[in-house]
Amino acid sequence: MRLSSLPVLMLLSACTAARVSVPPPTGDEVTVFVHGYRGSFLTTEDAERDRAWVSVGDVLSRGERSLALPFPGQRSAPRFGALTSDGPVTRFTVLPWVARYDVYKGFLEFGREHLPGFVVFDYDWRQDNRTTAKRLCTLLDELAAARGGNVKVNLVAHSMGGLVTLHCLRYGTGDDTGEPSWAGARHVKRVVFLGTPFRGAPGMFDDFTLGTPVGRNRALLSPEALFTFASAFQLLPAESDFFVDASGQPVSFDAYAPGAWVEGGWGVFQDAGLRTAPEYREQLERMLDARAVFARTLAGKDGPPPPFRTLAVVGVGHPLIKSFRIIKGQPTFEDPILADGDGSVLATRALPPEPLHVDRLETKADHVEMMGDEEVQEAIARFLTGD
Repeated sequence: MRLSSLPVLMLLSACTAARVSVPPPTGDEVTVFVHGYRGSFLTTEDAERDRAWVSVGDVLSRGERSLALPFPGQRSAPRFGALTSDGPVTRFTVLPWVARYDVYKGFLEFGREHLPGFVVFDYDWRQDNRTTAKRLCTLLDELAAARGGNVKVNLVAHSMGGLVTLHCLRYGTGDDTGEPSWAGARHVKRVVFLGTPFRGAPGMFDDFTLGTPVGRNRALLSPEALFTFASAFQLLPAESDFFVDASGQPVSFDAYAPGAWVEGGWGVFQDAGLRTAPEYREQLERMLDARAVFARTLAGKDGPPPPFRTLAVVGVGHPLIKSFRIIKGQPTFEDPILADGDGSVLATRALPPEPLHVDRLETKADHVEMMGDEEVQEAIARFLTGD
């Protein structure tokens, strides 16, 4: 070992990712927490169980391997193999005096101590949200079966976890091609959505084109990686309603036509060599179809509201991208228009669709901070435990 490696080893040894133990629930009431996009650790499925998302070494380096999922015809590049979720991201510390990132640690501790029958639903946030929603509903069925069908379920969902939760409530583990049956809601008492992008997040287009830096690392969530995540596409707005002209007036443009991505050089198609690759066009069409189908399943519907009560926590005071300008017939992502929200989700897009009746709670905490905010936590506890 070279002596020059010693400072690096000392640095890594001081970096930690905290854990929160949650005991199995008891009693006839359970509260299931559903985390959001990028919200769980991911580890390799081999014997070593190495952490792929997110390790200290990866944050401190520029990185080589990405979290991309495989698809037919994918070009060769450094990637992780099969990964599995390994609990919600809690608190990630890169030296106590350098940086500490609090994600779900505070909320998990709060839920364990103050919410009835606290349970964590853990999932691989790269996958299609429809598949994840069926897994969530399977968990709810198992919790009910373990209690002889006599169970009251509360659901607390953050960010993309709210989209997963709504799909589960509407369709259960069954078919989602028809009208909502609310099969997943039969044991549900109350639902809390926090910072959920029910009408999508226009700012995701920046991520598809630029990637999502993680510390110094630009490989983990590169444009090539996001191109393989059905969930990332499902975070895009349901409609192409986020384009304006130079003066800020709405203008029609179909952001979900494959040609817009290929010919416009969006995402991985910044690489001109991929614009003529049929395998990449086919992958794009699969991802855009997954987005369209998921958006349809969550669209507003007529009819009576389901029997559970709903609270939506909406963040304000942290502007983010609302729309992009069309210049000379083509979108530009360089000078977006901003509007109010939590820094990740626009306030106008954070309320669930009809026919839910919703209590609204505003917070000035941002998209992640709201999970550890004491006022938000206390409001959730009152909502879930009140009559």
